[in-house]
Amino acid sequence: MKKIILTALAATLVTGAAFASVVPVTEMSKDSSKIQVEYAFDQHVSGSDGRDDGFGASLSHDLSDKSALQYGYSKTNADNGDIKDHQLAYVYKVHNNVNIYGAGTYIKSGDSEFGYQGGVIGHTDLTDRIKGYAKAGFGNDIKQSYQVGAAYALKPDIDLNVYYGYDKYSIDNNDKTAKGIHAGVGYSF
Repeated sequence: MKKIILTALAATLVTGAAFASVVPVTEMSKDSSKIQVEYAFDQHVSGSDGRDDGFGASLSHDLSDKSALQYGYSKTNADNGDIKDHQLAYVYKVHNNVNIYGAGTYIKSGDSEFGYQGGVIGHTDLTDRIKGYAKAGFGNDIKQSYQVGAAYALKPDIDLNVYYGYDKYSIDNNDKTAKGIHAGVGYSF
């Protein structure tokens, strides 16, 4: 059943749309928090001459066993202008392996724009220490976003993560895409 859900959500990613790249909230436990940092390497940004990099950080807090808030910041260092993305999301568990979210964003890439987005996060245990996840959504300033990745539980409160992310931004009708691999670490407390 878990493999069917993850496969269905991965297929949804092919047709879906938006949320910027930070590791999504998958597990929730009332009053716990998590901080994550990541490095985005070998990013392909449309209109850029080379391979770009970036970084991101997020803080999430579980309001209950079914809901959480997550603030994330990511920056892609592109030859043709950096992309800076702030986001605040409310995440709600609708099933043991499925969360939905709604978020507000502030994007800056030359011009700046406030926006909104919503979407779905699917997750499942692949082994006793590895959790796979897929994320897709839709929005007005980030037209399309896809994420597929895994988190490895190094210790009960520390995990390592890696994912592939794709984001298509539209700021004042100026479209730009960023895609590539992200890797990082998370600490729960």
